[in-house]
Amino acid sequence: ARGSRRPGAPRAAAAHSPAPAGSGAYAHGPLLVLDADDEQQVTGFGTGGLLLDVTAKSLPALVEWALSEARVGAQKLHASGRDADPLLVLTAAACERYGLPAVLSDAERSAGRLPEGHRVIKLLERAGWKLTRRGLGPWARIYRPVTGGRRQCVQLCIPSWNALDDRAWGHAATLEPAELARVLGVYAHRVMTPVGSSAVSGLELMTALNPPTRAS
Repeated sequence: ARGSRRPGAPRAAAAHSPAPAGSGAYAHGPLLVLDADDEQQVTGFGTGGLLLDVTAKSLPALVEWALSEARVGAQKLHASGRDADPLLVLTAAACERYGLPAVLSDAERSAGRLPEGHRVIKLLERAGWKLTRRGLGPWARIYRPVTGGRRQCVQLCIPSWNALDDRAWGHAATLEPAELARVLGVYAHRVMTPVGSSAVSGLELMTALNPPTRAS
């Protein structure tokens, strides 16, 4: 049982769990694991035992919330690089809350994404959000083109869609939200905010440490 909670109320940090930054643009750490209860109330589980009430009622609103209110993300690893995008991990219950299937059908699993005509994808498009070429799959990037030098991008991870393959992530996909937040938080603290499989994240780490720079 979760017991009583209030928006932004931190819990005692679990052992070996990196604490949120505490202040600044990324005060709530690099990621949140979102879970919904029987009353459709969504809670964000962060690093260091942090709990946040999530007020967004749709996926487009959730992306806006992650960029404007959640204070989630991580500082860049190189002066010429860019900050890490907020990572939102959706449990099966959170998927259903935001109009996504808890699990993919055989055809969707084979394609690695939801079909282009899915209702949630249309909602994102109407709100001005775009998806990368890999679409809305287990690991998805939702973004708007850069305007005024400001990057607007949120990374989604959906374990029930096999985002956390047990060959690389062990039994992480079966963990409770708070424990999953701790495990992914440790990875984000020691490596970088995960953006895909462990192989993809490793490649992204090399780019983050040695970003392409403008010739001069």
